[in-house]
Amino acid sequence: MTSIRAVVVGGTNGIGYAMACRIAASSSASSSIIVSGRTKPATLPQTNMEFRRLDASSMREIKRYTDELKASGPKLDLLVMTQGILTFQGRTETPEGIDQKMSLHYYGKQLLIRELLPFLNDAARVIIVLDGTRGSPSKLIWDDLDLKKNYSLQKAADHCVSMNDGMVQYWAKAQPDAPASAKWHFIHAYPGAVNTNIFNQIAPSFLRRPLNALSSLALTSPETCAERLLDGTEQRVAEGTKEGRFWSNIDNKGKSAENRAIWTEEQITKLTDHTWSVADTAPSVKK
Repeated sequence: MTSIRAVVVGGTNGIGYAMACRIAASSSASSSIIVSGRTKPATLPQTNMEFRRLDASSMREIKRYTDELKASGPKLDLLVMTQGILTFQGRTETPEGIDQKMSLHYYGKQLLIRELLPFLNDAARVIIVLDGTRGSPSKLIWDDLDLKKNYSLQKAADHCVSMNDGMVQYWAKAQPDAPASAKWHFIHAYPGAVNTNIFNQIAPSFLRRPLNALSSLALTSPETCAERLLDGTEQRVAEGTKEGRFWSNIDNKGKSAENRAIWTEEQITKLTDHTWSVADTAPSVKK
């Protein structure tokens, strides 16, 4: 077993928790697997796991968290971000003025990457879990990327998955020159339909038991999802390194997602300018 240091944001339940547990179980006892989210899990089954609280919807909190993390120990070999929310509410702004869903699914993920880049070891992996299969720059409203004027649940989903696609390509190109074997690799992964007991949160109490029973039969378990995504990541990293490509989009089987759009320099520049404008302005917004 190898000794690694990993951070799993959104790792307190569901897919993120399963990924954190799998990483910890396959790593040496001297490893450090940091599980972060709002609430500490009931159990951390491996001795090499620890919990650090983070409200990943807050840009201010992310900057505090990353500053503390960078001051606390060795660099990271793996950064996994699974944080998200399932809600049917319309635009719901955080105290910083960002839609809650977009802050979790996009802006917070990208700010975590930017702030932790200097804290990554050679050949580190960065995994965004959202949907690496259907994003496209053609789905964006370019003059309203944060959807202040044109918000809908579908457009929020389109923007978050598409903008994450653009950013994994950006990070892959923007990293420092290094031998291929030492370069970072950025993954945008699609988990598919996973049984995360979401009905306990959104269904009436009398429907929860039958819906959960049905889900256990029809949906992938978090443990199987974690295995596929983590194994798929290593396979795609090996392929990408040979090809000189340091980003990958993967599907729910861990395979390469087909027909991914290659973003232009102009599109990536517009996207990054917008992203940092939102992420860096948000902490100054008064609560």
